[in-house]
Amino acid sequence: MQLFAAHPAPGAADAVFAQAAGYHSERIAPAGIPGAWVCAMAKGRQRRDNFEDISSYSSKRAVRRNQKKKKRTGLKIFLGFLFTLFILVGGVLVYASTFMLGGLKTTTITQDKTELGITEQAQAQTEEAEGITNIALFGVDSRSDEGTFTGRSDAIMVLSIDNVHNKIKLTSILRDVRVYIGEECGYDTGYDKLNHAYAYGGPELAIKTINQNFGLDIEDYVTVNFAAMAEIVDAFGGVDIEVTEGEIAELNTNLAGLAAESPESLSGPAEPYTGEAGLAHLDGNQAVAYGRIRNIGNDNERVERQQEVLSALLGKLSSISPLEYPGLISKLAPLCETSLSVSDILGFAPIVVNGFEIERLSIPSDEEGYESGYGEGGGWMWFYDVEQAGAHIRQFIYEDRYVA
Repeated sequence: MQLFAAHPAPGAADAVFAQAAGYHSERIAPAGIPGAWVCAMAKGRQRRDNFEDISSYSSKRAVRRNQKKKKRTGLKIFLGFLFTLFILVGGVLVYASTFMLGGLKTTTITQDKTELGITEQAQAQTEEAEGITNIALFGVDSRSDEGTFTGRSDAIMVLSIDNVHNKIKLTSILRDVRVYIGEECGYDTGYDKLNHAYAYGGPELAIKTINQNFGLDIEDYVTVNFAAMAEIVDAFGGVDIEVTEGEIAELNTNLAGLAAESPESLSGPAEPYTGEAGLAHLDGNQAVAYGRIRNIGNDNERVERQQEVLSALLGKLSSISPLEYPGLISKLAPLCETSLSVSDILGFAPIVVNGFEIERLSIPSDEEGYESGYGEGGGWMWFYDVEQAGAHIRQFIYEDRYVA
C-alpha cells in the first residue's frame, strides 16, 4: 500500500490512514484534513495514550545517582586515607622492627591477670587511672654471658609512664625484702628474698611476686644484663652525676676490680675518673662502677645511686633530637629483653617527645618502719609491712587517681 503517494478523497482515506496508523476509534478526523495528518495525529494520540510521565521520578533517580556517586567518592576518600594510614603506620612498624628494634630480644608471658598476681582491686585502680602504665625493670648480673638474661635480679624497679600528669616515675624496691613467692619458692614457707623470684621462675614469676605483694598491675617487663649497662650509658654519651670525694675513690676502686675480674662487663678501656668532686661527667664504665659502690652508706644508698644513673639517662632523652632516636634505639635494643611489642614501645613516644618530669621513690622508706634480720636459709633480709609499702607505692604512682 502506498500511503503517501497521493491525496485520496476525504472520507475514504480517513478510515484507511486511521487503520494503517493502528487507531481504532470511531471518532475520525474532520473532513478536509489530509490523510497524512490524520495518520500523524493518530500516532501522536497513540503515543500520548501509551506515554508514562517519568519526569517526577527521573529527577529523583538522578539525585540518587548523584548521592551514590558522592557516597562512592566519600568511600574512596576514606579507603584512600585508611590505606595511606596503613602504609605509613606499617612502614613505621617495619622500619622500627627491622632497623631500630631488629636486635631486641622479645618474649611472651601470660596475659592472664590472675596468673600475674593482679587482683580485682588492682584492676579497678588501672581502670580509674587510665593513661598510666607500669612496667617492671629488672637488672640481672650474668657477667659470664652478656647475651643472657637469667639469674637473680639485683635491681628491681617499677617504671611508671604517666600520661595523665606528664611524668616518668621510678620506684625502686630493695631486692632483699622478705616476700611471699609461692610454691615455686625453694622453701616450704613460700617466702624468700624478692630478687630470688626471677631466678626461680624468670620475669613472669618476678612480676607475679611484685603484684601480689604490693598490689600492682604490672603486665610487662624489660630486663637489662648489667654486663651491657656500660654500653647503654655510652650509647647516651655518658651521664652527669653529682659525686663526692669518697664516691670518686670508691668508683675508681670498683672500676679497677671490674677490669681485673669482669672485663666483659666493660665497654672499653677502664679509664679512672680524675675530676674533682661535684658535677661529674661519667662514661659507661665509670657509671657502672659508681652504681656498684657498697662501702658508703647502706643498701638503700646503693640503690639510690643506681636510680641516679637511670634518671640521668632518662633526663637526656629530653635533650636528644628526635632525629637521633632511631640510632640510639638501635644501639640499645640488643642489650635488652622485653615482653613489650614494637607497637607498645612506639606508643610511649608521645611523652618522650612532649617532655616529662622525673620522680623517684625507694622502698622501704621511713614510712614503712623497716628492720633487718635473718630469714629462710639464714639469709639476711629486710622485714617490713609490704601491704603498707604497696599503698605507699600506689599513692606515689597514681597521685589524685589513687584508689584506697
